Amino acid sequence: MLLFQSLTRSWHRKDDQALRVSNQVESEQLQMIWAHARIGVVVASAFAIALAWSLRGQAAPTLIVDAWLASKLLVSAFRIGQGSMYARQVRPGSHWGASTLLALVIDALVWGAAGLYVSALSPQPIHSFFAAALACISCVATFGLQVSARFTAGYAAPILAPTALGMMLRGDALSGLGSLGLCLLLGLQIATAMRSERRVVEGIQLRLHAQALAHEKEEALKTAVRQSAVKTQFLANISHELRTPLQGILGMSKLLHLAEQDPTALRRIELIESSGTHLLALINDLLDISRIEAGQFMIRHERHDLSTQIEQLAGIYTMRAEDKGLQFKVNGHLPSPCWVMGDPARFRQVLHNLLGNAIKFTQAGSVTLTIDRDAASGVVRAEVRDSGCGIPPDDLGKIFEAFQQSANSSAEQAAQGAGLGLTIARDIARAMKGDISARSVMGEGTTMVFTACLPDAMAGTIEDTPLTAQAAFQGSRHCRILLAEDNEINALVAMNFLEIIGVDAERVPHGADALSKALRTLQRPDIVLMDCHMPVLNGYEATRMIRLKERELGLRRVPIIALTATTTDAERQDCLDAGMDDFLAKPCTLEDLGRVIKRWSGDALTPPGAATKSQEAMTGETEASPRASLQT
Repeated sequence: MLLFQSLTRSWHRKDDQALRVSNQVESEQLQMIWAHARIGVVVASAFAIALAWSLRGQAAPTLIVDAWLASKLLVSAFRIGQGSMYARQVRPGSHWGASTLLALVIDALVWGAAGLYVSALSPQPIHSFFAAALACISCVATFGLQVSARFTAGYAAPILAPTALGMMLRGDALSGLGSLGLCLLLGLQIATAMRSERRVVEGIQLRLHAQALAHEKEEALKTAVRQSAVKTQFLANISHELRTPLQGILGMSKLLHLAEQDPTALRRIELIESSGTHLLALINDLLDISRIEAGQFMIRHERHDLSTQIEQLAGIYTMRAEDKGLQFKVNGHLPSPCWVMGDPARFRQVLHNLLGNAIKFTQAGSVTLTIDRDAASGVVRAEVRDSGCGIPPDDLGKIFEAFQQSANSSAEQAAQGAGLGLTIARDIARAMKGDISARSVMGEGTTMVFTACLPDAMAGTIEDTPLTAQAAFQGSRHCRILLAEDNEINALVAMNFLEIIGVDAERVPHGADALSKALRTLQRPDIVLMDCHMPVLNGYEATRMIRLKERELGLRRVPIIALTATTTDAERQDCLDAGMDDFLAKPCTLEDLGRVIKRWSGDALTPPGAATKSQEAMTGETEASPRASLQT
């Protein structure tokens, strides 16, 4: 029953659509006919007057000719008025076609009546001339009426058929031949009109179909844009909601890790940290793929040392490889330092993905990173080669598609990712004017080649910033931190992290308290960690008011670091516009927090050392998700 109803609705929709197209075609045909008829009626009326004047008293008695001319002019006047009314219609109704055809037939019958009378009763030269004149009238009219076979027949038949009948009634051979010729002319006009109408209708239908497709495409594009915006906003919201509890989970597990001595308990805590970090990586991947699909994926251009980047990655993956019993090698001839322009966080993200996959899918043997840079073109070529199980040839073209993984992956390995890493890595590489390619031999291993264009950067040049880290602390050896955080768990984690780092920290629950504490003259904070979304006064407004009061009171510009669970580019821009100096995304690690505080306190602090390397080795360096300073 449901299937029958569905099919019925589908048929009705198709019938309605066909009816709309048919009505539109008829409407456009009528417009073409009237475009010709407005002038044609006037010309035909003038010709009728001249014809009646010439034949008056010769072809028929004067009274009959005058009566015929009066009827012809009356019909012509009606048609001229009808055309004027049609021209004023915005959307002419369907009745206009029938009324126009009726007036056309009546006009033709007036001509046909004259043709019948003259052809049957007038002398030989006159009836032949009149028949030829009517044939010319019908042919000229066909030029404008041939877009519709119905209108052509409605005008030509009432003219030529009575005239042919009148000639046939004369009874002589020549008149019979002339009658046959008029009938053949009528048939030819109708056949020509049918072919012409078919071409015109097909052209109109094709144009209407193209317009409908263009409209559907426009509507589909609008729908896609709306859906993309909704999806992007949803992912941003869900990311914020997931990152906030993740900060508490990862932060508390880190604190337990630092305090626990029992090996069994440490192993369990490490599993919690590893699971939380994996969840964070999935969230970052979903956000990245959403940005790529929405066309909002941007590559930053910052000055950085490429050789330092590779050294840090080598340290991380050497430890990860050793933990799995693998050998990790780095080959390359990069100068030290190697200053380039590009997005260091995104560059690391690609290599993290390639190296992480290589170690994950290699059970024994080695993983080798070979990196070189062409100084002339600035093209960096990184080759990651492993001795793993390899990728089947049929899967090589699929591994870069979203949510696709090699069929050669074990269930455990496949469960460690969403199948987005290589998709995002390839899009990042292409955004850097490079690409990623893969080649593999089953049982021998896989080689991934990553290229990116990183042009030279001038050594020692520094971009202008609102405030430099060195200027923030000139010789001060004591750092006071003001933490503005409304979430109690996150505040507890952050305060413990700050205590471990070795700074004096004070916490306030909302932006209004942060405003008053940041502007006090005694024990004014050296750095403010500002959550963006808080009650009473949010972090953006609090920062704007702090910057305003600093200018009014002549106070030193205090570094304000955004501490938020939202990581979109729009959020970063909002932070920059509000007057913040740096950006730290939740969940942040102890090492992340230590680095950003050291950045803004000069040499006043030494970030945690031993914990840094072990944590980065376990997580794959949390900076793989871009958390670049807002100034760069």
